[in-house]
Amino acid sequence: MKLIKHIIPGVFSLILVSCSALELGPIDNYGLNNYWNTPEQCERFMTGLHFRLRSRMETMMIMGELRGGTLSTESVTSTGEGAYNIEAVGNNLSEANPCITNWGNFYMDIYQINHAIDKVSNACSFLDDNSRKTFLGQLHGIRAFYYFHLLRTFGGVPLCEYPDVLMTDNLEKLDKPRSSEKEIWEFIKSDVEKSCDFYKDLGYNHYKNMNCYWNKAASQCLKAEVLLWGAKVKPLKGNKVLSDNSREDLQAAKEALIDAEPHYGYNSSFINAFSVANKDSNKETIFAARYMLGESTNHFVYFTYNIAIFTKFLDETGNKLGNILNIGSGNQRYEYTLDLWESFSDSDTRRDNTFLQYYLKESDGTIYPAGRSLRKFLGDLKDGKVQYTNDIPIYRYMDIALMLAEIYNELDDKTETAKWINVVRNRAGVPAFTYTDKTAAEEAILQERTWEFVAEGKRWYDVRRMLGGKYALNLVGGNELKLVWPIDAGVLSKDNFVKQNEGYL
Repeated sequence: MKLIKHIIPGVFSLILVSCSALELGPIDNYGLNNYWNTPEQCERFMTGLHFRLRSRMETMMIMGELRGGTLSTESVTSTGEGAYNIEAVGNNLSEANPCITNWGNFYMDIYQINHAIDKVSNACSFLDDNSRKTFLGQLHGIRAFYYFHLLRTFGGVPLCEYPDVLMTDNLEKLDKPRSSEKEIWEFIKSDVEKSCDFYKDLGYNHYKNMNCYWNKAASQCLKAEVLLWGAKVKPLKGNKVLSDNSREDLQAAKEALIDAEPHYGYNSSFINAFSVANKDSNKETIFAARYMLGESTNHFVYFTYNIAIFTKFLDETGNKLGNILNIGSGNQRYEYTLDLWESFSDSDTRRDNTFLQYYLKESDGTIYPAGRSLRKFLGDLKDGKVQYTNDIPIYRYMDIALMLAEIYNELDDKTETAKWINVVRNRAGVPAFTYTDKTAAEEAILQERTWEFVAEGKRWYDVRRMLGGKYALNLVGGNELKLVWPIDAGVLSKDNFVKQNEGYL
């Protein structure tokens, strides 16, 4: 794959980082092969991979959130700021405006993982068995996670599973065409199964008691999500789903989640799932990208407001708001729709813990809704102002609950379907769900996912997977070929093996 050959020379200057319960930040640089002489060097390499994964969180949000129909398609937000990635939000992507380039830079990280799998599997004789299994469980899990995003974004992609650049000096051998969606899904399924197998005898203890490291339950959740996708999603222009045995895969997905579920729980309050206090002891968090004050901030700065221009807005009673969220700085580059806000019931505690709804006043005194800012991911205080230091949850307990509801619904278990929907609804303070039929249940599950996971990068994937993908199809004007993203011109110009997705020719 020529594009990968172009980026590889710079890939192996991996930034090493330290990770404790309080920090995840860069501290040193080393040459590639210096990592594999001691257990400490192996751990530093693994920490570096987690640091790189954190750096992909904004890209993963763009992939999984923007196209799902919950964000405003206006080019200017309600505070008067220019919206970002409006081509994705409005499902008007093209080769010239793809929003994501160079495969999201994911192959830079995938090659690092391939190299580490090779070293940990075939060298590093100083590692004890549990350490080796833990590292390999993480490596196969994270690699599957990257490829799962690539599959759901682009469809078939080049499959690179070995550290080719270290195994041959024949550059032509590095050229790779795109594998099919089916082939990539089968690879992901196999890779996450390997991860689960390595964790099999290790228990559910967090890696060093920190949920900012990939762990056994993360692999179990990913396994369930991958199997759900295969059991319900057809490749483009396909007439059957990716899985050859959907019921068997659904059973395996259920078992993976049931195994992990007892080791986690949910907070009594929705907003506490995102608390910046005692992050590693948050019982709801399974795996999250770690952000810490003074070290790194997340991308939710773009979901709030610019304090310098947020001066005319009112609360629902007509009082001036001012800098009500007490943020140090912000910009509104993404804004959720009024329709989404109004879809919450008044009793749903998630609504006002997710959004700040603000208003303006007509000349006749009528107060009307003007816009909304995200308040779900406000972080630590520094010098009296909020900084964006919430961890970004990748898997949390409510993922388990709602995936179980979806799986049991597919398996025609009405009681368990209702039970797991109501775990989420009860915490939110809304009336219990009563099962009527399978389609209504899936609609209810999708609605709960919409309310529960705002801004967590799941919405586009949900509407593609659920209810036959009908809502995703509506968003792309019924053109199935637009469900995947375009390949950017830079990739196409560098690699003759890679062809543009058909919907963008």
